[in-house]
Amino acid sequence: MFSREHISWIVEDIFRTEIVKQRKDSLAFFDRQEMEQVRTLDPAVLAQATAQVGTYFGFTPQRFSSLQELISQSYDAYTRNQFVYLTTSGSTGKPKLCLHTQEMMDIEGKSVGKHFLQAKRFVTLTPRQHLYGLTFAVFFTSLFDLSTTPLAPMPLQPWHSLLREGDVMAGFPLFWEYFLRAGNTFPKGVTAVTSTAPCPKGLFDRLKHAGAARVVELYGASETGGIGVREAEEDPFEINDFWEVSVQQGEYKIRRKGIEGWLSFPDQVEFVPPRGIFPLKRMDRVVQVAGVNVSLTHVEQVLQSHPAVAACKVRLMRPEEGRRLKAFIVLKQSASTEVLSAIQTFLSKQLSSHEMPRHFTFGAALPTNVMGKDSDW
Repeated sequence: MFSREHISWIVEDIFRTEIVKQRKDSLAFFDRQEMEQVRTLDPAVLAQATAQVGTYFGFTPQRFSSLQELISQSYDAYTRNQFVYLTTSGSTGKPKLCLHTQEMMDIEGKSVGKHFLQAKRFVTLTPRQHLYGLTFAVFFTSLFDLSTTPLAPMPLQPWHSLLREGDVMAGFPLFWEYFLRAGNTFPKGVTAVTSTAPCPKGLFDRLKHAGAARVVELYGASETGGIGVREAEEDPFEINDFWEVSVQQGEYKIRRKGIEGWLSFPDQVEFVPPRGIFPLKRMDRVVQVAGVNVSLTHVEQVLQSHPAVAACKVRLMRPEEGRRLKAFIVLKQSASTEVLSAIQTFLSKQLSSHEMPRHFTFGAALPTNVMGKDSDW
């Protein structure tokens, strides 16, 4: 069962997330003054955040004059409904609502929590309305009677004074990359957890070299919840014990024990008997740009809609090129490459900063290899 304090955390983090979106300032998430008077919030932030809270807890919010009133409404709805709705990022279309009942969350918490039985405290760097923020700040603390400490995912902090032996520190790949780049090390006995995105090659070893006692990677999605866990880059993810696995028409599928309905993995996977998987690639052409899911198909559709574009392809840059998107464009006969500035302006009005390609290449035809398949450029 979530406590009122848990509900308060979630509601506040939903509001902070909306403030970040409106102000386009990630540091605004940690500005506590923004949360003190909801009446002073931008009306667009207030309306969107209130709607998000209602969706999350499955109720229609009534008028409120303070955040505490909305938290009370949310707690009453949660106590009555015993479920929450996680929301997908919307990178492949309209965000999907994903129902997680209290029973599902209890089962998942106990299953995944087995990997952290020696923990003395959970430290979470992810907003607590998201799957993994919820896992470490709410699932585990309510089941195992342990405290949780939310910290800002800013690498330049005095980590040796903030962390202590027995901590399980739940971060994500982009944070860990900057954490290591800043020269940070871990105090003795700290477990580093990475989730939300694929773990870059070599990150396990680099975290251990920086002093992490253990490195644990979690694999899952909002649609499914947690799917698997591993503790070495070369090992497959071990599928959590509350999942059944089946092969149907050549595709591996999973379902929660006791619940009807088979689900596809979020990725193409290589199955390793008896219950291991290696995720290979996303099935929906979604990539991570600076920790944010971006649909290549969506970006291509927007780019293709420009009147000067005959055909296009979008993909991630190679590691040596950068960490953003690049685009290849075939122009219509009436257009010249001088139209690039107009194309960029057109895209900036329809795409987020993470979705904007940072490099453009023009050619007479989309690049392919000798087999006729898409190739890099």
